[in-house]
Amino acid sequence: MSIKEMREPTFLILTALASGRKHGYALIAEAAELSGNRVQLKVGTLYAALDRLSDEGLWPRRATR
Repeated sequence: MSIKEMREPTFLILTALASGRKHGYALIAEAAELSGNRVQLKVGTLYAALDRLSDEGLWPRRATR
């Protein structure tokens, strides 16, 4: 297993998710708050990061209904 560098937006997303699941807008808002508004996530960036985290086993995908 190789160790990859985690970028700040991904770290902020994981930090926001630490207290439980949130919808996309809440994740974007919390990432901005945590970074002092330095990081302004775009929707595409958020969902690409969530897909990557899921692929790497760091966040489970939500089961489809």
